[in-house]
Amino acid sequence: MNKLRLTFVLALVLVFTVFADRVQAKDTEFEFYYQTIENVVQINNPKPEGWWETAKSWVKRGYTEVMKTWDMAFGRKYFTGEGTKRWYSREDHCTAYDVKRVKVKSEAHLLGLMGAESEAELTNGQKAMLAVYRHSLSQAVQERHQYGYFSKVKVILSDTSGYEDSNKYPHVERDFWPYSQGSLIQVSSGHYNYGGSEADAKSTFVHEYAHSLDRTIKEFIYPYGKDGSHFSNEMTKPRSAFVEGWAEFNEMLDSEYEVKSMKNSITKVRLESGTEAGKYTILPSDSPNLSGQNLLAVEGINAMILYRLANEIPDGRRKIFETFQSTNWKVFRSLSTFARDFARRYPEDAGALAGIIDAESKYRLSSAELTKFAGDSSGMRDYLENRPTDAAAGAGVAASAQSPVAPPPQTSSLAEAAVMSAQDFAEALKNAHNSMIQAQQEYVEAVKSEADAATILEMQKKLSEKKQVFESLRRLRRAARHSR
Repeated sequence: MNKLRLTFVLALVLVFTVFADRVQAKDTEFEFYYQTIENVVQINNPKPEGWWETAKSWVKRGYTEVMKTWDMAFGRKYFTGEGTKRWYSREDHCTAYDVKRVKVKSEAHLLGLMGAESEAELTNGQKAMLAVYRHSLSQAVQERHQYGYFSKVKVILSDTSGYEDSNKYPHVERDFWPYSQGSLIQVSSGHYNYGGSEADAKSTFVHEYAHSLDRTIKEFIYPYGKDGSHFSNEMTKPRSAFVEGWAEFNEMLDSEYEVKSMKNSITKVRLESGTEAGKYTILPSDSPNLSGQNLLAVEGINAMILYRLANEIPDGRRKIFETFQSTNWKVFRSLSTFARDFARRYPEDAGALAGIIDAESKYRLSSAELTKFAGDSSGMRDYLENRPTDAAAGAGVAASAQSPVAPPPQTSSLAEAAVMSAQDFAEALKNAHNSMIQAQQEYVEAVKSEADAATILEMQKKLSEKKQVFESLRRLRRAARHSR
């Protein structure tokens, strides 16, 4: 009976997803709300004593779970509104937040809501939220509106200033983690409370907006593995890899930093244990233990394929977005779904498509496997006839590869960053940023004062080191974001 009910519900969801909003009256628009925490509320007894208190606690917990499910599934999205609202913790069934929400009318209005007359008065996290609001008005973002299926996407800017002490408020960062829920996006200040965070916040916003454009339904069972987390270089599952790859591709379009970061990330592949959640093995992407299919289940590699298509074929960006829009009704979509339709729509680019997929999967797909991704066209057949010689070696390695085997799991600072408190990480980033700025000033002064060559060289080396430290921390912060 339960299975029948679940099947019926899933069928309804599928029908609604496929056919809702098929006829669009106009392009997508944003509706921004500024949200602050008014009070942290204990809604249940965390340590009940005795059978009566325990019973009451379980009843309250059941009620809370119902209200939280309603709020997360429908309340925030469809009843956003202004005024005081109840925001339930995802991390703790005994905690909720009373939040105040105000609709943003303009940039000046947002500054006023944050208690400032100028940008200089804002905290780092508030500057990041302002950067998000500004970027939403940019041409790069506005151009995407025509490919959406919602007439309106609501964006909640959650200002958690004053609640970022992880000792007093241990769940705030996770409870206000940036996310997209179709027609709703949420971005918080606490996640970006460090110097120079504006670029990261803008990338996060573009990432989440790209999710709002996407109808794809991820795999139902462990789409991101047993721990529920995902990294840009993690092997997950085909549909999940495409969903996240699409969002990361959009980040790359708007940021050269994201392109460099992604190229660096996918030189290694993270593999989660099938039996122990959160236990990872890290392999070089050219490891013989990784097949072509393994590599194409990595979201960062999906993103790189899309990015290369956008930049290496004529009018590639438009073609990608139009293909994305035309396949958006195929809710069980993966890279192969998208690529086959792309090759069908643009047969003149089928060979280039095949070459990019082939190269990013290290030439380890068989001809039959590659055809499943790039279709069967004259352009594809021409490519196969002139396929690079590396393909033969790659196919041979793939044929002999078994389930990925690797040395013992390596300790990853990325995983540590994912669980570091907002306060600690913000402090580390702040210190790194200040050190970089100081080194930059010292270098400029040395040049201006016409110091000797050895001194200038030393200052330059110091500046380079400080930049590397800061950029490494930024990458860790971004990896922590993706792990949610």
